[in-house]
Amino acid sequence: MHKPTYTSYAGYSGAVTYIVLAFLLVYLHVSGSLPDVGDHIIFIMAAFAFGVMLLSEYWQTKRFNTRHRIVRTYQSLSPSTLYLIRSVFFRFLALFIPFLLAWFIIENHTYFTGNDDFEPTRRFFDYLLWIFIALAPPYLFLTLKFRGDRRYEFNDYAILTLIGARSVWNVVVRRKRNKRLYRNRRVKKVFLVYLVNFFWVTLMARFFVGEFHNFSQSTGKLMLGKGANLPWFGQVRLWYNTIFHLLFIVDVGIALIGYTFASRWLDNRTRSVDRTPLGWFVALACYPPFNSFISENFVYYDGLDTHDIFTSDIAITIILALLIVLYTLYVWATVALGFKFSNLTNRGIVSSGPYRYVRHPAYAAKNIAWLIDYTYVYTNIWATLAFFTWNGFYIIRALTEERHLGHDPAYRAYAKQVKYRFIPGVL
Repeated sequence: MHKPTYTSYAGYSGAVTYIVLAFLLVYLHVSGSLPDVGDHIIFIMAAFAFGVMLLSEYWQTKRFNTRHRIVRTYQSLSPSTLYLIRSVFFRFLALFIPFLLAWFIIENHTYFTGNDDFEPTRRFFDYLLWIFIALAPPYLFLTLKFRGDRRYEFNDYAILTLIGARSVWNVVVRRKRNKRLYRNRRVKKVFLVYLVNFFWVTLMARFFVGEFHNFSQSTGKLMLGKGANLPWFGQVRLWYNTIFHLLFIVDVGIALIGYTFASRWLDNRTRSVDRTPLGWFVALACYPPFNSFISENFVYYDGLDTHDIFTSDIAITIILALLIVLYTLYVWATVALGFKFSNLTNRGIVSSGPYRYVRHPAYAAKNIAWLIDYTYVYTNIWATLAFFTWNGFYIIRALTEERHLGHDPAYRAYAKQVKYRFIPGVL
């Protein structure tokens, strides 16, 4: 009997929410009803999108189970309420201490405090701190009460954190050798999960606010009619900037939610983390501060003797239209992942959306967009080599991800169904 396949559309509901709220906030600001769109309002938009995604997932799951007559039974971790409360207390501490350490680093390390670009990140973590303190205990209690099946305990972040903390205590304080700490794959996995989430959440919070402000500037000009005074190509540029930044509000907004929240209820907890140096290198190399360090010292093409190939307004307009199509495909891949979005991890295999056609739609769309956008590099051999080196990073990322995900039987089955990595029928 064919087993029904569940496809989540929570990311699509989040995307629509982001688009509607982004235009609404800019309209309220332009009309004077909202004098200032601060970081707190922008993050409220993200929280609202998160809530809509949760409701969408709940409604869709309930409808799916009813349609296919699926009855899911869940057990409480214990019939004793006192036992659950005690377990909640220790799990809360186990999760709160790593979060508090991350918050302390962001609030005090010069990398974050010395860069104004990370001001939104600091505020985001301030908000998360109070949200965590207020909502984590009841969330943990409800989870243990209604999703307390023992099979979840083997990969529970809190339990693995406690095991790791106890092992470190024995090694550092009690001077006991504990080889099991280094051999415990599950403990190492949760440590790497913390590293992945810490690195990318700090960036996504910063990018999210930046994309909204860029969108607000271009959209505000359109709403105020300033674009009408521009020549036609200036209007094209203005519309391009508006659509471009709106797309990346959705992209970064979905990513921010994916990195921030993992739950048994959503089945988006990390199953495994890539542990290869090459996988981590090519992933980190594509993001600040590593991409700036590499591009400024080793692989760079800005500053070399190049010139534009396309100078006609019509030709550039066609290029901008193609870029919007490609970046829409790129963001579509993020939206299709929804709650399971992440780097370097396996949080469940997604085979819907653009993943029905190719296994790496995001990398393909972004690389092709760059090939079309940065044509000036082709006028200098060294710039061309540097440019294709950066493109090569993304190809290697795809290959290292496949090597990592290939340990999952579900991905191997998916790879047999979707044979092409980047371009359907070609590559």
